[in-house]
Amino acid sequence: MKVNNKKVVIVGAGAVGSTYAHNLVVDDLADEIAIINTNKSKASANSLDLLHALPYLNSAPKNIYAADYCDVADADIVVLSANAPSATFGAQPDRLQLLENNVEMIRDITKQTMAAGFDGIFLVASNPVDVLAQVVAEVSGLPKNRVIGTGTLLETSRMRQIVAEKLQINPKSIHGYVLAEHGKSSFTAWSNVTVGAIPLTRWLEKYPSPDFPSFDEIDQEIREVGLDIFMQKGNTSYGIAASLARLTRAIFRNESVILPVSAYLTGEYGQAQLYTGSPAIIDRTGVRAVLELDLTPAEEEKFAHSAELLKENFDSVKDKCIVQ
Repeated sequence: MKVNNKKVVIVGAGAVGSTYAHNLVVDDLADEIAIINTNKSKASANSLDLLHALPYLNSAPKNIYAADYCDVADADIVVLSANAPSATFGAQPDRLQLLENNVEMIRDITKQTMAAGFDGIFLVASNPVDVLAQVVAEVSGLPKNRVIGTGTLLETSRMRQIVAEKLQINPKSIHGYVLAEHGKSSFTAWSNVTVGAIPLTRWLEKYPSPDFPSFDEIDQEIREVGLDIFMQKGNTSYGIAASLARLTRAIFRNESVILPVSAYLTGEYGQAQLYTGSPAIIDRTGVRAVLELDLTPAEEEKFAHSAELLKENFDSVKDKCIVQ
């Protein structure tokens, strides 16, 4: 019988899944780590490599192994980090083609996971994450609060880092959120960003910073930097893996912390029946509540525009969510 054993199953042993598994070990977040990959020998090699790191880490002993779907029944969390082999084209990923290629793969992974008896929380990192989180929710039939996309966690981290560098302030003192799609229609809710407890707009008035970019310029950098990283190294892994680890910690430690994730909206921001980036309270149950920020009219318009794009994308694949 499983007693107080925190178990995570990772589906996909690529750059993101492997880096996330390493974070789980280094941060001592899970007792059991099962890795599912189409190339099982790679999953086995990753498992051995992680086990060989344990003696030199401040981490408890762990059970780490290559797994099959039969191993997911007693998992607390299943993380989807897999992407279809043909999901990138040339040097630049095409998000619509990503959706077309990944939706059937994610649907099939979800069906196999649920058929094995899984009754925990899904964390979705596969792209386009907002639409695929909704696909997982529809196919699995789980309560929507137990299917969570990484959403704008990474964009928010990038925003905090960029603002902090410009102000020469520790990024942990920058508070605020990037909202909406994990993609080209994301935006920072600048009206809610603070430095410590001081609104950023007020900070810039009190402590002028001549080199500080416009908010639009920072948003553009946030949207483009992921592609810049991808073009230079072929993937982004550390930032998104850290985002997944942060979510895992919040769940296992029942933190009730507010994080900007891809969550299911039921009227917040005037939107419903879609997954998109919004701050939410994360605890052992998953998403305890979605929070609605007070936005300016311009920010509300950006949110509505992004939501419309996401609805169109989901509508294009929703027929594939029907479980046969």
